[in-house]
Amino acid sequence: MRPTLAARTCLVVGASITIAAVQAAGLEDLPKRKPGLWEMSMVSAEGKQGQMTSRVCIDAATDAALTRFGLGMMNQMCSKRDIRVSGNVATIDMVCKIGESQQTSHSTITYTGNNAYRIDVRAHFEPPFLGKSDSTMTQAARWTGACPADMKPGDLVMGNGMRINLKDMAAAKP
Repeated sequence: MRPTLAARTCLVVGASITIAAVQAAGLEDLPKRKPGLWEMSMVSAEGKQGQMTSRVCIDAATDAALTRFGLGMMNQMCSKRDIRVSGNVATIDMVCKIGESQQTSHSTITYTGNNAYRIDVRAHFEPPFLGKSDSTMTQAARWTGACPADMKPGDLVMGNGMRINLKDMAAAKP
């Protein structure tokens, strides 16, 4: 069963918010993403969703806006936020309310300088969210160079061609 477009969008945006939330927690020792075009590949360990690849154009202002947005979302939705850093690895344990479900998650973000990172997330939902009680997801992201002329900072282009602007989304009132 392939996830709906809304569910896939939620996964990509959620991973971006996880990175922003870690940065928002004041973890200055971790690398900031290098400005430019980032390619992100996401896959569910359950193997039912297939790999989803997207591209996002990032600059310092976009990262700052996403950081503020991530912190705001985390403060609104999460009753537990435990973020620890050891070297180039951030470990995050959170309990958050998503719709009618409570999500308990454990995430590890491993940075390779400022041009690559990997996120591994294990989550449990009670009651199930989008029909799932447990989920395991991995996202690998790498900097690929300058943003192309047809993308502005914050533009996220998913594998199906759908385009949203994360910076505009973060600036929008809920």
